[in-house]
Amino acid sequence: MKINRNKISEPESVTIIATGTTMTGKIESNQPIRIEGRFIGDINGKGTVTTCSDSSVQGNIEADEIIIGGQIKGELSGFTSITIQHTGAVEGSIQSDTIVIEKGGLFEGECLMTQKEVEIIEMGPKLLEKQA
Repeated sequence: MKINRNKISEPESVTIIATGTTMTGKIESNQPIRIEGRFIGDINGKGTVTTCSDSSVQGNIEADEIIIGGQIKGELSGFTSITIQHTGAVEGSIQSDTIVIEKGGLFEGECLMTQKEVEIIEMGPKLLEKQA
């Protein structure tokens, strides 16, 4: 029996900055990143960047998906989505196709939706009557 080693996929690894850890610098990764402690600097990720409830980040984050449970001060760019969870707080700017702020989540700054063109429909009297 012949084994094709090219088809074996390696498990996804996660870069973790643990609780009680403070790190300064720049992170670039093709794998998920999870911040549980404190990070000062920029993060450039190809996967998901998650910040936990007791974490803090001071710097810019660019990733496919950003999930915020802690505090972030900086510019965020999520290619597919940015979610501010109920424990999360962001001060700065956010830019993404999809932005979700859960009840209890805090955001102060500038928001830019990068989705395709949006069509605005004016509501005439007949349409308003149908909705009532």
